[in-house]
Amino acid sequence: MFFWGQDVMRPEGNFLRAQGFSRFPSEGLKGTSCYRLPWQGGKIELYGACAGWYGPEGGFTFIRPRRRCYLWEAGNCSPVPGQVVKEFLKSPNPAALYEAALPFLDWLIQYEEAVVRKFGDAYRWQNYRAYQKVPKAKRWVEPKVALRWFQGLRVNPGGLPRPRRMK
Repeated sequence: MFFWGQDVMRPEGNFLRAQGFSRFPSEGLKGTSCYRLPWQGGKIELYGACAGWYGPEGGFTFIRPRRRCYLWEAGNCSPVPGQVVKEFLKSPNPAALYEAALPFLDWLIQYEEAVVRKFGDAYRWQNYRAYQKVPKAKRWVEPKVALRWFQGLRVNPGGLPRPRRMK
């Protein structure tokens, strides 16, 4: 989410908007925004506190403060940061969560590949170095490794090592 924030604040222009996202004020936390993109029969929504894909039957969400992914079972509505209704969050078996996450994963891979094509590898490295300076930031892997890990998760989830074990 930090990296998407860097893409939004580019002096040359907001890259999320350039990729077709619409920006809306958050219905929950004041002073924040929601970025929304129609995607695979549903929508991708990005906030600072959660991100996911939401379709007519539910979807997938990552809740940053909880550091967890969930099935979202609220039909056509999506989570609102600061107002997430716990009964809509389900922790199913890994196979069901993986299936629900596929549209989001497809978008994430396509988006990060677009970032590399547009700005080059050095741009994400610069973002990565800035992220490492954020107090209390959780460790993450280098940008190229992260993209390879997401691509591997998409094609072979059962044979994938933990992100930090990849080189």
